[in-house]
Amino acid sequence: MAYKVGDKINLPKQEPEKNSKYKETLTDIYNFLKKKKDDNFRLEWIKQAINILDEYIEIDRVSAVDLCNNKYIPLLEKILEECKTSNMNDFFNCYKRLYAICGRRNLEHFIDYMEFEKVDRVLAKRRKVLEPFIYALNRCVYDTNLRYIIASFPPSFGKSFCANYFTAWLYGQDINNSALRISYSEELVLGFSRSIKDLISSPLYSDIFPQYKLYGNKPFVKEKESDWKIKNATVLTSHYSRTRDGAITGVRAKKLIFDDMTKGAEESTNANLHRSYYNKWKTEWFPRKDGKYPTYIFLGTMWSPEDILNRVKEDRERVSPLIPSKDYPYLWESEDGSTILIKVPLLDENDESTCEEIYTTEEAREIRDTTDEYLFSCVYQQEPIAPTGLEFAYELLNTYETLPRTETGEIDCDEYCFGALDPSRRGKDNVAMPIFRKGNNGKYYFIDCIFKREAISELYDEIVDKIIEHKIIDFVIENNTDTSLKQVLDAKLKEKGFDYCIIREKYNVKNKEQRIKDMRGHIKNNIYFLSKDKIRPKTDYQNFMRDFVTYSFDYPNKHDDAPDSLALFTAETIIGKGILPKPIPIDRKELGI
Repeated sequence: MAYKVGDKINLPKQEPEKNSKYKETLTDIYNFLKKKKDDNFRLEWIKQAINILDEYIEIDRVSAVDLCNNKYIPLLEKILEECKTSNMNDFFNCYKRLYAICGRRNLEHFIDYMEFEKVDRVLAKRRKVLEPFIYALNRCVYDTNLRYIIASFPPSFGKSFCANYFTAWLYGQDINNSALRISYSEELVLGFSRSIKDLISSPLYSDIFPQYKLYGNKPFVKEKESDWKIKNATVLTSHYSRTRDGAITGVRAKKLIFDDMTKGAEESTNANLHRSYYNKWKTEWFPRKDGKYPTYIFLGTMWSPEDILNRVKEDRERVSPLIPSKDYPYLWESEDGSTILIKVPLLDENDESTCEEIYTTEEAREIRDTTDEYLFSCVYQQEPIAPTGLEFAYELLNTYETLPRTETGEIDCDEYCFGALDPSRRGKDNVAMPIFRKGNNGKYYFIDCIFKREAISELYDEIVDKIIEHKIIDFVIENNTDTSLKQVLDAKLKEKGFDYCIIREKYNVKNKEQRIKDMRGHIKNNIYFLSKDKIRPKTDYQNFMRDFVTYSFDYPNKHDDAPDSLALFTAETIIGKGILPKPIPIDRKELGI
């Protein structure tokens, strides 16, 4: 898998005449060898070609690797197939040497060379599914525009293996490279660190990167597993290993690798945990970059829609749309070239295993048939869906991108709006005020809201302004405060000359969770929510929907303000049709009047 011609690269200026002589000589030798059948003769000339390639690659790695990969390696493979003499081992050593030369620039060849002597070769069994990831990792070193790689695989597909070899390979590209590896487990992340150190200390490594022969099997000046440094490197530390909760003050790296940030099924439905690590990414991890062109690499398993891999993927998709690759299955690249997304499922579109060597099709189908639908979709198919109990997950809601329109292009909804208000009862609760337009199809479109963790008294003016802005004519509020909220709002609306909003008070006597349960079907059938990719970030609408879609009927919830306000609106306006209750006559004598 050679680096593609046309990809953006950063190379020093070359000497055209010298380059041309190397290329012409190597091409002539290649053409000559194709015609000759004498093994002894061919062996001597192949050795000569390898010596020339060793020099040429120091001058022009791209051209040298291209010649090596596309001409000399296929030629040696053919010779090895035909060879019937005692020279077989000599030819094979030349064949390996060509892989070592290619490995200086090409990550796939680097891995193959490092695994040549192994009986159980990881890449050989997984090449088809790992090629997109290896391509992306290879490219990010030479393409400074590629800043994000997001890769998710089923278990045992070799994602962490690739990341380990990639990290070791980085220090052959530039001894002053630096990497930060973060995972959920200290044992895991230190294990990665040891594997990378073992690769760099191997004699095979210095076969590919001759400059490391200087160090023998001791290339480190600082060897702590969590923080180590390569001899003669100018960076403070070459490699950092941290857990997701570990301190990273002072850490700087050019490549930041986030590997398996979710512990497993036990954390998959913990939306608050997912959110906390996403917030750490935005506030603590992202700034750990070193230099102008860092690369952020996220790999693991898509555990839920709130998982950090999925959240970062959605963020990048908002920046630039993702387009399917024509060259690699399960790979998408953003239009601006800044992001590569890789999602490899266990079962493909034909219900066949994507990697028969790891999971046969029969085994994969058995896993599908005996695994919870949520876990199979997330862990094995990389398509996160709502786990059990998340009945309001975005994937299960009716959504809209624009309000419905008539054939003439006019908005096919009532001019006036409807709203509901669930005031906060405790300091940690949100004031929730969803606002709706009713379509002529009878459905309600959630268009705006107030969703703030503030005292209701501080939001009077904002509530009134929203009522006027959207021309809300029917507004139901839950009376669960000590203040007379209805009277305050009526007075403020009257002051501003807006006197056609009917405010209805609802004294709730039903358990909130029960009301949400009772209304869940009506909410999903009658309300349309703005599509996820159309929501502006850091808005009340986004915060409202985040709390709403992660509400679980099976797990404890810290907050239920968003679904409860929708249940209030549904019960009092959609089901109650917004009709005011008829007045009940009162015997004035009983009141002493």
